[in-house]
Formats: sequence, C-alpha cells, structure tokens
Amino acid sequence: MRAPFLNRRNFLRGALGVSVGLPFLESVRRASAQDADAVKRFVCFFNCNGVQMDRFFPTSDGPLSAATLSGTALEPLTPFASRMLVPRGTFMVPRGWGRDGGPGDDHAKGMGHKLTADFLEDTEDQYARSISVDQEIARALHAGDRPALTLSVGRRSQGVHGNISYLGNGRPAIPENNPWLAYRDFMGLGSTTEERLTGPAALRRQSVLDLIGDEFDELKSAELSSSDKRKLEMHFDSIRDTETALSDTPFVACNLDATTQEALMGIQPGSVEADEQYRALGPLQMDVLSLALACGYTQSATLQWGSGAGGPVFKWNGMTHDYNHHKLSHGTTADDGGEEVDGYEDMLFDIDRWHMERLAYLLTRLDSYEEADGKTLLDNCVTVYANELSDGKLHHYEDLPWLVLGGAGYFKLGEQITLGNAGNSVTPHNKLLTMFMNAVGIPTLRFGGELGLNGEFDALKA
Repeated sequence: MRAPFLNRRNFLRGALGVSVGLPFLESVRRASAQDADAVKRFVCFFNCNGVQMDRFFPTSDGPLSAATLSGTALEPLTPFASRMLVPRGTFMVPRGWGRDGGPGDDHAKGMGHKLTADFLEDTEDQYARSISVDQEIARALHAGDRPALTLSVGRRSQGVHGNISYLGNGRPAIPENNPWLAYRDFMGLGSTTEERLTGPAALRRQSVLDLIGDEFDELKSAELSSSDKRKLEMHFDSIRDTETALSDTPFVACNLDATTQEALMGIQPGSVEADEQYRALGPLQMDVLSLALACGYTQSATLQWGSGAGGPVFKWNGMTHDYNHHKLSHGTTADDGGEEVDGYEDMLFDIDRWHMERLAYLLTRLDSYEEADGKTLLDNCVTVYANELSDGKLHHYEDLPWLVLGGAGYFKLGEQITLGNAGNSVTPHNKLLTMFMNAVGIPTLRFGGELGLNGEFDALKA
C-alpha cells in the first residue's frame, strides 16, 4: 500500500473534530513532493521598551563564545552561541525622532513599524498600514486563511502599543495572552465548560485515540519505515499515558506533559494581565507555541512580552523594583518626566537578562523536537529576537537589538556582525524582514514600505 497523502502540517482528525498532532514521519514526508525539503518556520520573540545598551550585546564582533557573552544580557544564551547571529547596526524604517514623519510617537513607531517596515495610519488607534512579516509568511505557507499564531504575555494596551502583528492595513492580529485559550483553539477543544463536558466523546473522558482509530490503523498499515512505525507507536503511547494521567479532567492532550496541562487548565482568566502572572504564564505560552510549531498547526508565530510604553513591575528573581519596565527604560519615576531612579541602569540590565533566560527556555523547547531530516525544530526555524527600541531613554531607532537563532540554514551563525555605523543609510531593518521571508522559502526582493531598500544583507547569509 502506498503511503497516504498527508501534508506534515496537517493533523489526524477524528470524525468528531478532535485533533491529535502527528510526529513528523520521514516516510510520509517523502510521499509528498511539496515536502521534499525540511519545513521552515518563523518565530519572533518580541520585547517592549528599550534595553540597557552598554551591556546588552557581545563584547566584540566575530565568533560568539562564553567569553564574548560573559557579563552581557545575552549570557543566558551561551549554550546556543554557535547557533546564534547578532546583527548590529540596523536602523528602523520608517525612522523615529520625526525623521521620516508619519503618525505616532516613538513608542508607537517602535511597535507598529518593527514587523511591517511601514507607516502607521493617521487614526486614533494608529495601527500599522501594512501586513507584518509573520502574517505574510503565514499567508504564503498556510493552507486556507489561517493566520500566524499571535501570542502575548501580560497586560495588552489598546491601539498600536498593544500590537506587533498585522493582517493588513489597519488590521491588527490581536494577541492571545491566555495560554489555555491559545491551546484550546488550535487543539479544537470546546470553548466553554459545557462544551468540554457534553461535547465530543473525547471530551467526556473517552480516548481521543479511540475516536481516530480507523485513521491510525490505516496509517500504520502504510509503507512506513521501521523507524517511523516506532516513532508513531511511541507518539500514541505518550498520548495514551497522558490521557490516563488526566482521567479526571475533560482535557485532551497532543503532546504536553501532565504538569503543563494541569497548569494550563488552572489559569484564572481574570488574572492573566496581573504582574505576578507575567513570569508564570510566559513559559506556558512558549510551551503552547513550541507545540503548535512541532505539530504543524502553524509555521509562523509571534510572542510579545508586555506592551509598548508599558510592562510589569518586576518583583521576582531578586528584582524588587518600584517602577514598571517603561519607567525604568527612561530611568524616571513617571512615564513622562519625574525624578531619576537611582541605579535604573542595573535594574534595566536585570530585566534584559531575565528576558534572555526566557528566550533560552523557548530555544530549549524548540531544540527538544527532533525532525525527519535529523535536525531539530530549532535548526529548521528562524527564531528572531526583536525590540521596540534600542536605547529606551533616548527612544532611539538606531543599532536595534536583533538576534537570529537556528536560522533554517539561511543565516551565518555563531557570530556578531556589524553592518554599519550609526546614521548609515544602507542598513534599514526591512532588509532583515526580507531575509526572514527568503529563509523560510518565500522568494522576496523587498518587504516593507516605500522607505525601505531592496535586497538582503549578504554579510549575514550562510
């Protein structure tokens, strides 16, 4: 029997609409011409406000190592130094400081321009006027009209300050800040307690594997390699074990461990924007994001931490701050003015390092999924760190903090590379966005608005 035609992005779906993520099977991959190459993905880990520029970047250009990362905000990423690229010297386009005009203050531009490289609308909300790169990737790679997965952590502001992802002109993709709801949506679970208890049989504590038994048997009888058959058996055994562990809950798992699932189900909807939940919900969002990529639900995702000109008051991991992230990025006691905060540089540096520890968690999760080509999900993913501003106190748009990890075989890794000096007119950040498109297999000469430039940064290419 020939292997059934199964796109690796698809789910096994039972008659009652319950989804089970499939592991990537080499035999099935070969059965589809469009899957001849490893599936590429894009992820943006986005941080709001500015960073402590003096201690953020590696200490020198060239190869990255424990020595060049020591004492910097990027030190928690040392285990991934050989799979990381630090491009220095890009500037945001359209520029801030009123240099290129257009609606919005510097914070609004830092949020709305970053993934669109285009102006904002001259409206009350000041949303971006173009599609963002993550959604353009999803539009090109996803079947149907499914957008990129758009997640956030913490309180989300209204208007442009609360959004980095755009479906088109004035159309923000509102991020989901409750990881349970994000998981529920892509797994096809009921949206209410009644639906979970009285809906599909699988949600009444019956096994999802029983619901898709015929499809599973058909797949097992196909011409799969012995390795793929073992992988398939292990995957379904894992789901069965998880169902057993959760036999007292109306919850169906794809491939998350029982502890994570219990944490997801225990989230109180009214608490997701509270500062004290910021550190607890972030890892859960990254668990959901990683699973969505690994199961093939999405090939493009963003995770936004906080909101522009906002953010939590950090009171954990040894941080005992009195002012929120935005105020500290300015070094003042008020959002607009106020007294200088003594030692704010060290506080901002601690926040930067804390976010890098979170990024390291995401990278570890992505690296835990082995793919059919022998690489990991991290290797086949263009994972990007981006920031609203560079120097928050100055609202600066130059020398933006960017990181590229994994790289999907397209980027030169293991180095810090400076592309130009401050004020250089040939390093607009839209050329990075163009590279992200090309890296995931979407041929693109130029991404962004009219003020960007065509082409890529050749110095960054593998």
